[in-house]
Amino acid sequence: MSATRRARASRTAAPPRDTAPEQRSATYPVREERALVGARLRGLRQARGLSLEQVAQAIGVNKSFVSKLERNFVQPSIATLLRYCDAVGIRPGLLFDPPPANLVRRSERRKIDLGGEGLSEELISGDGQDQVMVLLTAIAPGGGSGPEPYTLRSTADLIHVLTGRLEVTVDSDTYMLKPGDTLTFPPTLPHRFRNPSATEVTRTFWVISPPP
Repeated sequence: MSATRRARASRTAAPPRDTAPEQRSATYPVREERALVGARLRGLRQARGLSLEQVAQAIGVNKSFVSKLERNFVQPSIATLLRYCDAVGIRPGLLFDPPPANLVRRSERRKIDLGGEGLSEELISGDGQDQVMVLLTAIAPGGGSGPEPYTLRSTADLIHVLTGRLEVTVDSDTYMLKPGDTLTFPPTLPHRFRNPSATEVTRTFWVISPPP
């Protein structure tokens, strides 16, 4: 996930800024092979009668950053995207269209993007599920959720490492997962993750229940 992996993060008051430390600019189009959520975010914000400035103040960035996010010019951290969803009162899962069937064949897996850096995520459980969300995630060397911990309003989060290593920090505890290791924890606790390797991609099987 990691991403469809997460739900709302609590809003924190912070002075407006052009770009939060965990965000980075990206040349348009951003990850063009994935579902771009900027237009959906803009439509949901406008449907609720919220201005760019109101959302920017709620998530702790400036109006320019929100505008760039809605046009897919910047790539947010997971925590920032969750704060945006919380600000407009939506579940992050609503950003993605449902698949045409419950059966998700290998060739039909949808790539999604919930923020972070160096993540490639595939939703393999389908969007119609209301009990569980399952992701296959590839995390590039040095990639992860970003430096800012995030929380989900789900009940359980399970990470199983297929290849590589994954460093996961849950609250004040840090775990180094190796191939075959599985970590389960309540995602209501602040957590973050990263691939500590400088050369090896980490691949994980991620389960969140209920979906964020």
